[in-house]
Amino acid sequence: MGLLDFLSLRRKAPDVLPAYTAIMVQARRPDYYGAGQVPDSFDGRFDFLAAHVHLVLRRLRTDGVARDEVGQALFDVFFRDMDQAMRESGVGDLGVGKRIRKMAQAFYGRAAAYDEALGKAAPARATKAAKARLAEVLTRNLYPETPDAADAAKMAELGDYLIELEKQLAKRSLEDILAGQVFEG
Repeated sequence: MGLLDFLSLRRKAPDVLPAYTAIMVQARRPDYYGAGQVPDSFDGRFDFLAAHVHLVLRRLRTDGVARDEVGQALFDVFFRDMDQAMRESGVGDLGVGKRIRKMAQAFYGRAAAYDEALGKAAPARATKAAKARLAEVLTRNLYPETPDAADAAKMAELGDYLIELEKQLAKRSLEDILAGQVFEG
């Protein structure tokens, strides 16, 4: 065994593919897309999927430091999926890396905005103020250039939906999440 082999020895990352697949299926349900809701575009789908991934990461954070490896693996799978989606849509190799970096920055910014709107603790308390802040964040994220295109009532519904998902996640064990039983059916 050479030095590089020794340095590459790491604990195997947990299998988060079933969890990620369940998150993606939930985030891509067609009833959330359309006029005034989530834009049916690459950016819209990224933003809504990012919101779902962030909710799961918030849930994992409540379990403490031991879950960091799982959270990192989920984050990595999410961005590998985004990388692959861009390549399949025709973005060249040189452009993918730059776009992924921008997407990661966008994800962290959105995560901070969701945490600010929802509060640091998960699940969020569904106060009127939290719901209003979440609807504002969704409008800003989903319609950054055309906020007037967002339907305020639909943004409020999406916010309520995300708060409900967070409540569902609070009932899930790590084992459930890793098995792909992330949200109620």
